[in-house]
Amino acid sequence: MSTPDGAVVVAAGEPESTRDARPALGAAPDGGIRALLTLDSAHATVAYWAGVVLVAAAMFVPRLIPCVDYPQHLALADIARRLADPGAPEQVTHQLNYFTYNGLFHVLVARLARVMPIELAGRTVVAFSLVLLGGSVLALLRTLRRPAHYAALATPVLFSFALGWGFVNYALGTAIAFTALVSVARTLRRPTVPAMLTTAVLGLLCAMTHVLAMLLLCLFAASLAPEVAWRSVRGAGLRRVARGIWRSTIALAPILVGAWWCIAVYREQYKWDPVMYKDATLEGTAPPISQKLMYFGSWASGVHSDMTDQALTLFAVAVCIVASALGALRLLRREHWDGEGDSHPVVLPVIAMMTAYLMTPMVFIGTHLIFPRLTQAVIIAAILAAPRIVGVSGQRVRVAALAVGAVAGVNLLAHSAAYAYETNDASRVIDDLPPGRRVTAVVSGAGTFSFRHGTLVHLAAYYAARKGGDWSFSFARYLSVPVRFKVGGAPWWPVKGWEFTPTDYNPRCKYARHFDVVLVKAPLGLDAEQDVRRVVFGPDAQRVKLVSHHGAYWGFDTAGLPDDGTY
Repeated sequence: MSTPDGAVVVAAGEPESTRDARPALGAAPDGGIRALLTLDSAHATVAYWAGVVLVAAAMFVPRLIPCVDYPQHLALADIARRLADPGAPEQVTHQLNYFTYNGLFHVLVARLARVMPIELAGRTVVAFSLVLLGGSVLALLRTLRRPAHYAALATPVLFSFALGWGFVNYALGTAIAFTALVSVARTLRRPTVPAMLTTAVLGLLCAMTHVLAMLLLCLFAASLAPEVAWRSVRGAGLRRVARGIWRSTIALAPILVGAWWCIAVYREQYKWDPVMYKDATLEGTAPPISQKLMYFGSWASGVHSDMTDQALTLFAVAVCIVASALGALRLLRREHWDGEGDSHPVVLPVIAMMTAYLMTPMVFIGTHLIFPRLTQAVIIAAILAAPRIVGVSGQRVRVAALAVGAVAGVNLLAHSAAYAYETNDASRVIDDLPPGRRVTAVVSGAGTFSFRHGTLVHLAAYYAARKGGDWSFSFARYLSVPVRFKVGGAPWWPVKGWEFTPTDYNPRCKYARHFDVVLVKAPLGLDAEQDVRRVVFGPDAQRVKLVSHHGAYWGFDTAGLPDDGTY
């Protein structure tokens, strides 16, 4: 029997010949983008998007965004903005290179900063990436005719472990990748030239944003294509196989544009520095598979000290596991795998992504924290693979999923408000510092209760973005970002850096003399100015000038201290 759009629902006991001759699955929901971004009722749509919008809105609550590397990328974007002026002093030390696969965030923020403050531009792009990912997950489910309310199960990982670490290009690239996957899925079901062109453009944008996001797009699309193509083409036997292969080929071919970009960038950068893509000591290391499974929730979210985000994430995982178990029982009883409806779970992507998660090391091609970045895609793939839960239980799961999505948004918003309470004093100190100076940070206890990773490590970079100065330990030293030091443009690197070990700060070393304004987060319990001076500056405690003090945060001017000749 067929549905109005031409899809066939095969009843139990239907002759095998009828099964082989069944026509393709129907197209995605009619009505264009609006249909792809709505659920089956107005209330469900509001509930889903409320969760997504709350997640994005959380980025506008604190003065400093709770993402570890974010201020580095924000400061680089501001350098890119300054370099638009031919007379800018940064022309002497920095250069722009748009031929990269780690740079769309910097480009977008630099352009937006022409019409709005740089920090608002950065927040806007991060929030946009969160909303885009939330929309693309829903659109992918709608395109593949999966239960739309399952999209809410991904809301707890929109602000993921990777974004918590400040991998903003990867977060933006992942959002673009899943948007491209919607176009791939639509092409697999019903090929059109506009859909293929959309895939090519989005694939190229993804490649320009982050190479790992592009690899994710390639793997996810390649695993999605055979299954969806097989169900979407007509015919039987070898004819159907051939049509499925052809459909997969034309759906996947546009992604090659982005793949070519990444290969070309890699070959160019390899000539610059053949050893840049290998960590001399940690390359290829990873925890045991048992730990990857046991601590999956921590790798997927794990940004809050109270672990509430992990609880919400593990609920989503539990729903997928229970739904899969119910689907397996239906198959054993020779019932409809999905319980009802005219579609089926899509299982190959979760197999591919879970395998990649288990096999990928922590440090790969010279980059750290690799396999945790894949957890978000694993959960989205698991949602695609989850059969429907029908009946009364299905209604309860539907309500629970939408509630969890909304709660995830409220939870992140509340933690961001707590983070504002913990860190707004740091922002006030930055406001008090003189503009255009060279700043470093000595941070004791870079994590906070609300966000447990070292979100304050790169505090000096916020100053550079806000006050137009320079900052220590700049990411401009990396070749993959679009804003890089020119040869000889970077100050000599210190023998002992204090970015992660504040006790190694030597106010008289050459690097410290270059960055002579110091942001300090005092150790817990150290409240008196004299104690802070003594602990941070030692013998020079009385020779530095106090510029600002708010709570646990201090600003000192060390200009005039002697150079002890060390690096």
